[in-house]
Amino acid sequence: MACRNAFEVTVALASLLLANTASAEDIGPPRKGSWPIRDGHNYQPTARDLRAMERQDVTPDEAREIDRLYDELMASSERSRKRNSKSKQ
Repeated sequence: MACRNAFEVTVALASLLLANTASAEDIGPPRKGSWPIRDGHNYQPTARDLRAMERQDVTPDEAREIDRLYDELMASSERSRKRNSKSKQ
């Protein structure tokens, strides 16, 4: 009985995998060009590259939110570091 259940699960997963692969093949590349992989290396575009492509990395509101979250993370990290150094003494 357990062997039959394992077989049924395997068949179900295989069919889902095949269905997913078929749908992925139908979709073309999201953009043209060699970016983000260049000469076999991952390439992170600079702000200048994005401007040249007339693409915006993030909106000004998103940039402010990212900065706020980064500041919050750094402040939390600093507090944690101070606590850990006090407990080791």
